[in-house]
Amino acid sequence: MPDQIAGYYRSRESQLVDKFDAHCELMKASLCERYGVDLASALRSDARQEYQRLILEIPYVKGIRARALNTFLLITAQELAVYKAMKRHGKSPQEAWELCHEALRLGVAKVPRWKRWLLRRLMFSKLMRKRFESLARERVRFGDFEVQYLVGGGSEFDLGVNYVQCGNHRFAVTHGGEEFAPYICMSDIALSDAMGWGLIRTQTLADGCDHCDFRFKKGAATQISSQTPDVQETIERIRNKEAKERVALHD
Repeated sequence: MPDQIAGYYRSRESQLVDKFDAHCELMKASLCERYGVDLASALRSDARQEYQRLILEIPYVKGIRARALNTFLLITAQELAVYKAMKRHGKSPQEAWELCHEALRLGVAKVPRWKRWLLRRLMFSKLMRKRFESLARERVRFGDFEVQYLVGGGSEFDLGVNYVQCGNHRFAVTHGGEEFAPYICMSDIALSDAMGWGLIRTQTLADGCDHCDFRFKKGAATQISSQTPDVQETIERIRNKEAKERVALHD
């Protein structure tokens, strides 16, 4: 793709590895609790090596409008590295994603509230709506991504995006993460919760559907489901666990 650069992160490898180490630090307590100190250490070391191998393969999409897509690609690579390391040690995709979800949730919680507020305001601003309206006439390509923008009336959703092709999905499948790809899509749960996107989504390419149906509604709760049964069961289990934790904090 002319608007996509291969090997872009070669000169940034050290910085990305440092960020990955910080990401893994967020899951350290859970790793040790579940698997013991020795296996937790081995899993982190193996995941780091997997990530170092993946860094040179992460595509970079050119253009300011692709900034968010590049962020998501980096998250995908991090989670794929964790999955591949855990798979080598006989752990399931569900276990890998639960750890990734927890680390991502803790990570985005560190984003200052004012910044999250500002990003939420921008998402549902008149400026963003006009941008979507200007792009809604045709599909738009960003590297391995092909998207269709939608503008809603507000009753069901405000803004929407259909991903007809997804670079995250392609990256995961290309690098041995096909069974984990539906879980990677669920990373949007933690992001939507933290940023107040009000994301509603019922299907993804990784579920075997013909597109991912992103719908954003101001003031709505995150409502993300999967058509892959094991993924949906994991979502419900984690949601129930987090709800109990919130109740316990208020008691």
